[in-house]
Amino acid sequence: MHTLSNLTSLDGLTRRDAIDADRPSWKILVDAVAAATDPLVRRNTEVVLRHVAAEVAGDVDALMSTLVSEPVYRIWGASTSTGPVGAAEVRAHYQRMIKDGKNRLEYVVERVVADDRCVVTEGEFRFAYLGASLTAAYTEAGESVEPSAWYYVAYRCVVLWPFDGSGLLTGEEIYAGEAPRALRRLDDGEMPHLGPLTRRSAAT
Repeated sequence: MHTLSNLTSLDGLTRRDAIDADRPSWKILVDAVAAATDPLVRRNTEVVLRHVAAEVAGDVDALMSTLVSEPVYRIWGASTSTGPVGAAEVRAHYQRMIKDGKNRLEYVVERVVADDRCVVTEGEFRFAYLGASLTAAYTEAGESVEPSAWYYVAYRCVVLWPFDGSGLLTGEEIYAGEAPRALRRLDDGEMPHLGPLTRRSAAT
């Protein structure tokens, strides 16, 4: 299991396959762990950091170890998904994300609020999506969306990370503020930390 020390120093985590503590998208979350003075708040923010690091690294077992035995996910707002319920559904959900490369993302965290029972993160999720999976005909940069090209996609989101008394996440409460926006087309080799590993391999 990842520990706070090797998350913040990145020992044991590769910059290609997990979060980069120096990358602006994760820095506020890393800083929130370091700044916490209350032991329970520090524990909770550290667990959230371990959880997202395991997710981006594609380590489902490490990710599941941060959750209670039967977690519940709820997704609200601009989403057609309601969220997985129970260990089997949650594990399958992350396995699908990893297969599609959607776990290799950025979460540009702008605010972290935490107490002894919940951590709240606010910011923007950013991904690399294949054009075929987008509904928009044009990017915000005015480019036509081509099915075989890769695009930089973003949406604003607030995530509530609730905890039980033992320090495990009971799931996630995800509030999607908007549908995913296609920002622009990605050049070959650009942002190789996003999207499936096959996209990175093809660019090298």
